[in-house]
Amino acid sequence: MRRAAGSFAAVAIVVGAFFLGFWLTRTEQGSGQSAPPVRAERPVRLIDQVRAELTSSYYRWIDPAVLAQPTVDGILAGLDDPHTDLLTEAELESLQERTHGTYSGIGLTVGPARRGLLVTSAHAGPAREAGIRKGDVIVRIDGKPAGHLPFERSLALIKGETGTLVRLAVRRPKKRKPLEFAVVRREIAVPPISSRLITVGKRRVAYIRVFSFPAGAAERLERTTTRLVEQGISGAILDLRDNPGGLLSQAVDAASIYIDDGIVCRTDGLHEEEHEYRVTGFATHPKLPLVVLVNGGSASAAEIVAGALVDHDRATLVGERTFGKASVQTLTPLRDGGALKLTTAKYVTPAGADITDLGLEPSVVAADDPLTQRDEALRIARRALLKALRQA
Repeated sequence: MRRAAGSFAAVAIVVGAFFLGFWLTRTEQGSGQSAPPVRAERPVRLIDQVRAELTSSYYRWIDPAVLAQPTVDGILAGLDDPHTDLLTEAELESLQERTHGTYSGIGLTVGPARRGLLVTSAHAGPAREAGIRKGDVIVRIDGKPAGHLPFERSLALIKGETGTLVRLAVRRPKKRKPLEFAVVRREIAVPPISSRLITVGKRRVAYIRVFSFPAGAAERLERTTTRLVEQGISGAILDLRDNPGGLLSQAVDAASIYIDDGIVCRTDGLHEEEHEYRVTGFATHPKLPLVVLVNGGSASAAEIVAGALVDHDRATLVGERTFGKASVQTLTPLRDGGALKLTTAKYVTPAGADITDLGLEPSVVAADDPLTQRDEALRIARRALLKALRQA
């Protein structure tokens, strides 16, 4: 791929309601290092194309013994990087579709569990209509044991073409035998934001849930916040739980709503110059008291927003440790119609913290029990916001 040093027009893969997409990706233009041209009579083998891309673009040095592996799978395994992967043409198309905020599936938010996939929420859609609910554990997908499959592979099995059927076996608390469901996939629209007014003490505050950061999410977040401020709120809870990320540009713009000056994050890599992302300087709500609610499903762009708000002392972080995804991926088209998703840069928070595999640690710990219909973490977030309002 041709690239301009320091060019970061970030385009993230947003997976919508499937608690996936712990990566930021980007497309780039310009000139620079690239693989040498290949004559038509000697087409490039897939493995040679993968080696060339890794050599010219990967974010860190690669041991030549890894590049010398005889198969693409062997090379990728040697990188020990779960975010660098080979995508088939179908998987690439699926990821590209999800950047538009819709996908073909069944409408669940799930996380990895020991025996399969834990349903953390069931959105309006075919799965909820069939009877699957929060707290269920999907243990088989079309007869395949979900607990024995990689997380992303399990998700790929659940997704599929609109109108097709997926059969799920579900373990439910207090039920001795798995429940069987046949669910017809359909197009699921993923709203990036929902909001409502709630009362904390005797004060009106906003509860704003941000599901992902696709194009336009920051603008919607700004409009939503402004509308609620005009209705008299004195503070807001920004819920980023199970938010898998999105566009880096949207993360920067979202942080810029609440921070009037400073850095959002910094990125660099072996083949990239260090790049500093700053707020836009047009903050519309730089004084609004905030609590940011996170969990282990908060990743990538969501962690960038949360980290910036915390490092600039603009919010109290409540919840559970975040995922710890601090790298940037690029999708490079391959000659076979698929793509190589490879890590090209890392980012750090404004304070310089590398959260890779560590995540962000909330100052107020709060965990939601998926087996109850209550939201225990939100209840604690409300108390944290009330405390912040009293100290303001």
